[in-house]
Parts: sequence; C-alpha cells; structure tokens
Amino acid sequence: MGFFSRLMGGSDEQKTAASEFEILAPVSGELVHLEDTNDPAFSSRAVGDGVAVVPQEGTVCAPVSGTVAALFPTEHALGIMSDDSSAQVMLHIGIDTVKLEGKGFHALVAQGDHVDAGQPLVEVDFDAVRAAGFDPTVFVIACERSENSTLREHASGPVAVKEPVVWLSE
Repeated sequence: MGFFSRLMGGSDEQKTAASEFEILAPVSGELVHLEDTNDPAFSSRAVGDGVAVVPQEGTVCAPVSGTVAALFPTEHALGIMSDDSSAQVMLHIGIDTVKLEGKGFHALVAQGDHVDAGQPLVEVDFDAVRAAGFDPTVFVIACERSENSTLREHASGPVAVKEPVVWLSE
C-alpha cells in the first residue's frame, strides 16, 4: 500500500501512464537535488524521489492537475493524486515547519478539491518562516508511481514556477 493510500485508508491501485508525465515547479527559485538538502528523510529519498526548490516567492502552486488527497492541518504539506493516477505528488513546504503550527501558511484549497497544474495552493510568508529559523525549501516528491516508471530530474539551478522539473515515463 502506498503513502497516500496508507494516509487516507484507500486502495493502492494505480493506472500506468502511456507517455511522459510532467511535474511542474511549485515556486520560482533555485532547484536543488534532494541529496543536497538539509532534511535526512528527503535527502535520503526515504519519502520518495523528486526535487526541491529554494523559493523566491510566497505562493506555492500545484505541480500537477488532480485531487488534493491530503492537506495537513498546519497547511505546510499536501498531497495531490494526479488526474490520470500516474503519480501521487507530495509538496512539503520547509524543513521542520510543522513546528510553526500553521503560522505563516494560508491554504487556498481544501482536501478533496480538484486543482489544475499551476493553480495557487498555499500562500506562504517565507520571510516569517526564515525569521523563525526554518529552512523554506519546498520539496516536490513523487511518493507513488508505477514500479516500471523512470524518473528524470531537471538540472540544478534557477527554475520558474510552472516549469517542468520532473518527468515520469514508462
């Protein structure tokens, strides 16, 4: 059973994608590979594969079109099941930001909502996150995907919101 399935108590069935599937940057900023981040769970890829972006702006956007499968009460993390069920993508905003108990985060969507790729999801006061001593890095993780899929990542460096940063293919 997969990450969101365990979280939400659902089944682990997934459809397979016939073509390449793009995951977009949720914010503009500096893309870094997971192994270069300061969070052991993400840098070891224990949570899943993907990338991270050190943000320049305060609105986090949907990396894929789909349904908000999970929205944590602190609004610092959410999961989206893609429309074609080829991937379940988690966004985690900041390192240890759960300790902020939602301060500096304002969700624009609710669990169960359908979202379009690029749609604003969460407004974040990244200055407040930094001032509180937290790393604001936004993680984009493909938590569940077809076992036969391959994942390709964008090179490190500047990225713009809505720019493809991860590609999944069969």
